[in-house]
Amino acid sequence: MTTNFSLEEKFQATGGKKPYVQRLFGRIARIYDIMNFLMSFGLDRHWRSRAARYLALGTGETGLDLGAGTADLSIAVVRRSGPGTHMIGMDITPEMLEQGRQKLRRIGLQSQIELRVGDAEHIDLPDNSVDGCCSAFTVRNLANIRQGFSEMLRVVRPGGRVVCLEISHPPGKIFGTLFYFYFYKLAPLFGSIIGKAFEEYNYLPNSLTAFPKAPELKRIMEEAGWSGVRYYYLSGGVVAIHIGTKQ
Repeated sequence: MTTNFSLEEKFQATGGKKPYVQRLFGRIARIYDIMNFLMSFGLDRHWRSRAARYLALGTGETGLDLGAGTADLSIAVVRRSGPGTHMIGMDITPEMLEQGRQKLRRIGLQSQIELRVGDAEHIDLPDNSVDGCCSAFTVRNLANIRQGFSEMLRVVRPGGRVVCLEISHPPGKIFGTLFYFYFYKLAPLFGSIIGKAFEEYNYLPNSLTAFPKAPELKRIMEEAGWSGVRYYYLSGGVVAIHIGTKQ
């Protein structure tokens, strides 16, 4: 409880959760990709690949990646979709998007992936304007999760999917205990030693403390209007992928 109260104090001191998160990710933009790889033991690429497969965009379709960051999920979707697939990647942190643009230029995908500043809780797109929506490690950073999923529902065309990849709460007692020790104790230490970013990598695990467990997140998505919601645990429940369809 002390940790949550401390985070709330930090949110209030910076004008709310959104500006706090924006500044935090701005500070770690340059090390974000390598830290993800190191702290997940390389599994983050596999997780994004699975999420991209579930989104399953077809030839010529357009997808939306919320909290796109350095564009890794957008890249995974384009590489696993039909020809002519286009992605719009939105993020509130310009520094993360700039890292993403540099990456897209290096690999030649800048014509298929457009990165722009945007807010997942107030998406600057018309109703029914994209064929699918996805996010990776974004939803737990939202101030209002239900609002985020309602906005995703609004912009996705009928029949389209939402795919949410997020850190979760491992259900097994033994593995769960090991996970919490690593995530809450060792991960911030690694962030401090490797990335010289203790506060940032102390926030990331503690942002999970108040985040809903997978069954509860499923219920929130259903309340927001998504149909046929299901979820899959990966890597023993370290992460979960939630999938829903717009009727």
